[in-house]
Formats: sequence, structure tokens, C-alpha cells
Amino acid sequence: MTSITSAASMKLLDLRLKHSSSIITSSIGEFSRPDTQEIITLRSGGTIDLYEISVTDNDNDNDDEEEEEEKTTLKLISRLETRSVLRSLGVVRVSGGKRDVIVVGSDSGCLSVVDFEGGVGRVLHCPVFGKSLFIRVDPAA
Repeated sequence: MTSITSAASMKLLDLRLKHSSSIITSSIGEFSRPDTQEIITLRSGGTIDLYEISVTDNDNDNDDEEEEEEKTTLKLISRLETRSVLRSLGVVRVSGGKRDVIVVGSDSGCLSVVDFEGGVGRVLHCPVFGKSLFIRVDPAA
């Protein structure tokens, strides 16, 4: 006996095999914790990446070199998939705050505020626009 599955019981999986490599814009700030410099990037696929700038000392076994070399690396802290077309990025520090939040503008005109407290991206404000809120005014009436 064969069973017929309805469209309501089907599940959809949206998974990207390879992330976008082109960066639209980037900014520097203190996003996940205070007193750390981090870089936030906005990628063309609607992805927001948070990188930490870490400086490490290279321990060389050679005693001849008196200069210590420092190695600067970027470490990915968080990646936030938005599934939208993002256009602009801004950094805002709330008065009295010790960390920065980002303001992201999308293709639809929506302005969202995203916080990366503890390295996890969380949307604080994202207004939803719908056609029920639009009112047409007829100048002839």
C-alpha cells in the first residue's frame, strides 16, 4: 500500500554549500565584548560575518634575532545568515554602552538593529512592512 504525502507535511531545507566571497562593506568596532577590536563584514549573499582581530607573538628559537615578530590573524566568531539582500551597514554605540550594535539596511527598505552579545547575533529591531499599512490617497476625490 502506498501512502500519499500532502504538501503540508513536507519540509523544505535551505542550505548553502559555499558561502559568498564578495564583501559589500565592512566596519570595525567592539561588538561581542568590550576592549576587543572586531571587524564586521556584509557579504553579497545576505551574510553578516563577525571577525576578531587577534595578535599573537611568534616564539622563535633563534636567539640571534632580537626583534619579536607579531602575527595578526582574523578569527571568525559568528556568522549570521539573513536570507535577504543587504545593502548598507552602520555602527552605533548607544549612550552609556560599552559595546557597539550594527544597523543594517536591506533592499526592501527595512532598517534592522543587530546585536552580537557574546558572539551570537540577535535582531533587536526589525520592522515588518505590509501592503495592509499602505493607504492610497486619491487627489481627485
